[in-house]
Amino acid sequence: MEPGEIPVLIISEDTIPRAYERAIKEVWEKGASVKTEYDHPEDPPSKDATVVIIVRQPFGQPRFHRSFADGLGGLAEYVMEVVHGAHDYWVKPVEEILKGKESKDTRWTYTYHGRLFEYRIEDKVVNQIGYMIDKLSQTGYSRRAQAITWNPKLDPPTDDPPCLQRLWGRLCEDGKGGYVFNMNSHWRSRDLFKAWFENVIALTTLMRKIAEALAEKTGKNVRLGRYVDISDSLHIYGSYFKEIEGDPKKGIRSFFETLESRSFEERTWDSEFIKPHFIDDGLGKGLRRMLEREKDMPQNVRKAIEEELRQMEKKDYVV
Repeated sequence: MEPGEIPVLIISEDTIPRAYERAIKEVWEKGASVKTEYDHPEDPPSKDATVVIIVRQPFGQPRFHRSFADGLGGLAEYVMEVVHGAHDYWVKPVEEILKGKESKDTRWTYTYHGRLFEYRIEDKVVNQIGYMIDKLSQTGYSRRAQAITWNPKLDPPTDDPPCLQRLWGRLCEDGKGGYVFNMNSHWRSRDLFKAWFENVIALTTLMRKIAEALAEKTGKNVRLGRYVDISDSLHIYGSYFKEIEGDPKKGIRSFFETLESRSFEERTWDSEFIKPHFIDDGLGKGLRRMLEREKDMPQNVRKAIEEELRQMEKKDYVV
């Protein structure tokens, strides 16, 4: 690479944990050194690359990596946030968002669910995921089935605009009378070490929901195809370097030494192990605890999560 160029990396793996591990290794070894707007003075520049990640089997097992930032119950709640809008009611009013840094309201400026399912254009609300489902059920090979998150009026002035920019899907005939649903996600910025894994678990769950809706609308079998994850800037923050590098003087192994010291099975969990923790992790998180804790959750959202919990309690449900 020439000085000043950002590398472009392409990673293809069968499962999410395999892709996660390889992405960290590739960005760590080949990423450019680039400062970020979140750095502290003592932080080294981040490792950064434009990265295309292909996951050929989004629900392939084992589906979960043990090295991620949140707990299992917290991950379950994040999935509900993206898929069912569990925390859309935490978003502050548009008037406060437009005030930018002058606003005293510390609530969020967006949720992915809000932008994908209830994108607001002045006084109009657009369900973009609903549009994708309708479009693909009518014309599966259409190239127009997409949903965006960026709002050019609201997002540029904020300190934390959406990282996810766009979803795109396509339905292809499988040669057996059914269909295959393929989905791409496009991100302007991505924290690889502490956000990528959770993002992908949530979006592939949404991908499955879309496929189920397409099956219902078309009356045909729809299976999941590959998930493609495109990040303009996939990065490892300089503030994380100590966690990656370890500390030999203190006997703390590097991230890669820790991986090498355990088998792949010891570094991952399958969905069957994860499911009871998604329901209740024993630490105050999970779907059951979420429903008990969040008294102000809108009733329509509560009903959707209650139904999700009922499905999750079934033996054959895969998280």
